[in-house]
Amino acid sequence: MSIAVTQTALRNRILAGLPREQYEGLFSNLMPGRLSPHQILYDAGDDIRCAYFINNGMASLMSTTPEGNSIEVGNVGNEGMVGIPVLLRHIATPHQVVVQVPGEALMVSTDILRREFNKDGELKNRLLSYTHALATYMSQLGVCNHFHNVDKRLCRWLLISSLQIQSQSFHLTHESLAQVLGTGRTGVTMAANKLQRAGLIHYYRGQISILDHAGLEAACCDCYQITKEVFDHSLGS
Repeated sequence: MSIAVTQTALRNRILAGLPREQYEGLFSNLMPGRLSPHQILYDAGDDIRCAYFINNGMASLMSTTPEGNSIEVGNVGNEGMVGIPVLLRHIATPHQVVVQVPGEALMVSTDILRREFNKDGELKNRLLSYTHALATYMSQLGVCNHFHNVDKRLCRWLLISSLQIQSQSFHLTHESLAQVLGTGRTGVTMAANKLQRAGLIHYYRGQISILDHAGLEAACCDCYQITKEVFDHSLGS
């Protein structure tokens, strides 16, 4: 394992479950990197040259219409990896991948990742399980984005994000929330104000803090619990 990585706390749930002696070729080639707010890891159609195992922070998979409207169709935190298409023999990403919550990731070239993946061991098992969970999550998001109102979708997004980054507080602007939820800023502001008046969150100048996690779950649709169970099962939690 590289010196740089040994100095970084390993919080990524895929990597943390791997036997390091079996995957020395992977661990010795991991390089730590910062994830900055609004950083674009990949634009739609870009070739995927490296994968990101997110250690902390969160990145959104964004789908954009020709008219410029966008919506989040998935996101990745410390439970997963950015770069899944290369495991499915596709070198280009279908989505723009943008950092929403800053943090750190462990990066590795896709050539090394594919070589280690093809060993048919625990890495392949965990990545395939995660791929299934991500696909299930993205399908559930399609249901949520179509059938549930902005209030419930905001609750779902806040709960999933807090789970992914392992924190009840993070910074996100109204504009970013509007983009990930695929709605106008006015709708996001009204929904956030409603949650704040109910004592569920505190939101000031882009800093969001969850004050009542159980209350937020009660105000949410079932999509959060379904998603949580899918990822917990896939990673053996």
